[in-house]
Amino acid sequence: MRNFPLKILHGYVLFSVVVFLCVQGLKYFEIVAPNWVFNHLNDFLVIPMVATLGLHTAWFIKKDKSIRIDLFTIISLVVLYSVVFEYYLPKQSYRYTGDIWDVVCYALGGIVFYVLQKMENRSAS
Repeated sequence: MRNFPLKILHGYVLFSVVVFLCVQGLKYFEIVAPNWVFNHLNDFLVIPMVATLGLHTAWFIKKDKSIRIDLFTIISLVVLYSVVFEYYLPKQSYRYTGDIWDVVCYALGGIVFYVLQKMENRSAS
């Protein structure tokens, strides 16, 4: 575990998974919470979680833990999520609603991932 890279990022993602599960628990048990918790929090958390999963996949395939996700790929992920979940799916099902604030949350999550990944790279060098 000592040689495991990006410890701060992984700690953040683990915390994000716990928060996500708590939000799902609040929904399941119909516990009242502020609207932003149900409407935007998971959108903020999803990009770092998915990008970290993608990073682990690249590490596994390439057998190289020095690989990092570049800014273009992070932006592409944000755009993909924005188009699919805020444009396409709302046209397909009433369960989904298009919301510009969700796009903002995806972008902020992408920024958090990028900063945590870069911050650790600078401290490792």
